[in-house]
This record gives sequence, structure tokens and C-alpha cells, in this order.
Amino acid sequence: MRARVAAILAVLTATPLSADIARQTARMAPGSLMVMGGERGEGLSHVPRGRTAGVFRFDTYEGKGDAPVYAGSYNTNDRGEGVRSVSADGGITRYEPHRCARTLGACSYVIVRSDGFRETRKRVTRETAPGLAWKDWGLDGLVATGAPELDRFGAAKTGWRKGHAGGAKTRSRRLMPALR
Repeated sequence: MRARVAAILAVLTATPLSADIARQTARMAPGSLMVMGGERGEGLSHVPRGRTAGVFRFDTYEGKGDAPVYAGSYNTNDRGEGVRSVSADGGITRYEPHRCARTLGACSYVIVRSDGFRETRKRVTRETAPGLAWKDWGLDGLVATGAPELDRFGAAKTGWRKGHAGGAKTRSRRLMPALR
């Protein structure tokens, strides 16, 4: 009986485990769509294209309505960590081992740009009640900060980002999720 009471007390007083901040990328199958809107009414659509060679591909389109413009694509791993992006003009950027967007605590990664330039970055991410908050440091110190609110699948619902070079703070919110 004492052992049972001790076990119950241990469970009740234990520190809760951190929530998983991973984006459940596999839930966004081809045919799904997520549209994020900015403060000025602009939209960015994320269109999943499926899994190839162990990564998930998403195409992005700027604008709303019938004439969105292709903005590029990106690849993520199972946790939603960015591993590669391609701009609309074909420039490829890689993130080694990944962009650290869904890793709690301190995480270092390398950005490898199309021209071969390599920059080491450090991201510190902490869990918040609605999602996560992060800070990103690069060659010149603090590069950016941000805080998205996440849904139960780890996809952003709302958020903000501040680039520290120019000081601009942008906000976004999800306009439409359509998971298939």
C-alpha cells in the first residue's frame, strides 16, 4: 500500500514533460494547403508535394486569388526542420544538419548558400504556452527573433518575427489550413 501511495505521489508531483514542438509534416499530404497572411494583406501559400528521398517538399506561392506567383520551394525532415530551400530563380540554400526551428534549447547549424558561402548560426528555442520562442545568432550577432503560436500538429497559427539588421517586425496569421 505504501509503495502504491508513493508511486501516485511521484506521478502527481513530477515535472510535466515538454510538449513536442515538431511540425507533423506527414499530416500535410499532397492535396493539402496552408495559407499564411501578413499584416499588409499579403498571402503566402504552402503546398505540400509529397515525400521524396526522405524529405518532404513544399512549394510556396505569393499572393491570393486566381493568380498566385511561384515563390520557391523548401524541404523538411519528419519534424518540420528545414534542410533545403530553392528560390523562384533556382538558387539553392542548404541547412546542415537542419535549420533548428523545431529543436528545444541551443542548436547550431550551417547555412550553405548557392555561391558556396557557409555561415554558422546558433538558434535558441524555448517552449511557451502557445508554442515556442526563438533567437537566431549569426556572424554579426543577433540576427532575428520570433514566436509562433502552434496548433496541435505543430503548424503555425499566428506569429511574429523581427529581423535585427533593420529592426522590422512582421506578424502573420494562418488564413486557411486544409489538411488532407
